Amino acid sequence: MMKALAIAAISLLSLSGTSAFQLAGLAHAGTKSGVAMAFASRRCPLMRAHTYAHTLTPLPHSKRCGRGGGGGGGMVRKTGAMGMSASVSSAIITTAVIFPAQSIKNSVLPIILVVVLCLLAAIPLGPSLTQKPPELVGTPGSESYEKGARIKKVLGLQKRVFTSVMLGALVSAWIFSGTWGFAAVLCVAGARAQREYYDMAAQANQCRPAKKIGTVALCAMYLTACGTAYGLPFAYTDSVLPTAYLVMVTYLLTLKRPEKMTIADVQTTFMGMFYVGYLSSFWVRLRGLGAIPSDQVLNMMTTGIPLIDKAVMSWAVYISPDVFTQGAVVTWWTMISIAASDVGAYFAGKNFGKTSLADFTGISVSPNKTMEGFAGGVLLCTLFATTGAKLMNWPLWWLSGPFYGIMISTLGLLGDLTVSLFKRDAGVKDTGDLLPGHGGILDRVDSYMLTAAPVYFFVQFMSKMQGF
Repeated sequence: MMKALAIAAISLLSLSGTSAFQLAGLAHAGTKSGVAMAFASRRCPLMRAHTYAHTLTPLPHSKRCGRGGGGGGGMVRKTGAMGMSASVSSAIITTAVIFPAQSIKNSVLPIILVVVLCLLAAIPLGPSLTQKPPELVGTPGSESYEKGARIKKVLGLQKRVFTSVMLGALVSAWIFSGTWGFAAVLCVAGARAQREYYDMAAQANQCRPAKKIGTVALCAMYLTACGTAYGLPFAYTDSVLPTAYLVMVTYLLTLKRPEKMTIADVQTTFMGMFYVGYLSSFWVRLRGLGAIPSDQVLNMMTTGIPLIDKAVMSWAVYISPDVFTQGAVVTWWTMISIAASDVGAYFAGKNFGKTSLADFTGISVSPNKTMEGFAGGVLLCTLFATTGAKLMNWPLWWLSGPFYGIMISTLGLLGDLTVSLFKRDAGVKDTGDLLPGHGGILDRVDSYMLTAAPVYFFVQFMSKMQGF
């Protein structure tokens, strides 16, 4: 039963990444048996590249690897009844292998289970969104007042948990929506987070940032990061930031308005592009790494039940080859580890917090944070990260997993404190009010901002340790 639910969940995740171009091509070819992509074997010299087109079918392994007179990377195009072979002119996508193929299924099945549990948990919590908290009557300390305060607190917690579990399911679907879909949603969320930052900075410093230039630069960095992941010719992500800076300075210098350009205008605009745009673009780069061959994706969906397997095979051929990547798996395990760090820090600090973080470290921008909360966050984050490292078969997982967990938990705390500094300077409690019980987008993603780049380079390092 659980495996059947898992298949249903993975169907939901993968449909969002299906390419309309693929569907049209397969319909034109008049076949459901054509596989959407062809991959070279891990033992083949072409292991770091794969070529896909909507009507490609793979040749036998011996011919793909250049044995038996087949030639390296040989592929044929389906031509319906004609059955003619032709050379394929499609984009070459270069990917990096992150972890061994045999560990893919082990690391993906927990993802499906979490999605199912999030959806099930959201059902009983839904009514709390429309239920109004009671008015507090009486004096503090009276029975009626305390009862109303408890109900209000429970409703607030239910809204917060509902938002969290729904975000867990939606973020999981987003991660496995393909690199382009991932970048597109990130553009929307990032633009909103950047606008929240600009509004806070303008309120704190009385400055006028170039918001439109910042938003265009942010989207350009995300979209070109897709090219970086696949080695496309327009992959100039690192050139976007300095180019946007030049455009921004030129715009502010030539802008005709009564107020002169100030240092605060330039600094605020650039900080929004760098902090919200450039740093988080590494999530896009990570997500696109290590495309998983379609035959391995189909193997992950196999249940052993003929009826279900036949139904899965009937639509699985339409899945875009960009939906399942090893980078997406690493991204999911990293993000859930960061989320676990937030949960662990909240509950540990709430129940055991005594030593103020400010007294221990001198960081006073968030006076409610405690060392016990930090320790609880690190512990739970390390548990999730080590589990992911084990399932993904990282080298020295018992060492690399805990190190990874400690690293991202600490960086997540620094990201949280950074946004707390912004809010304190602007004199606001939340960066926005978009998410019930959580505030704005920047309130929700603050722990993910500073982790993206270190995570990307750490995964690249782990890939080299495995010899890929």
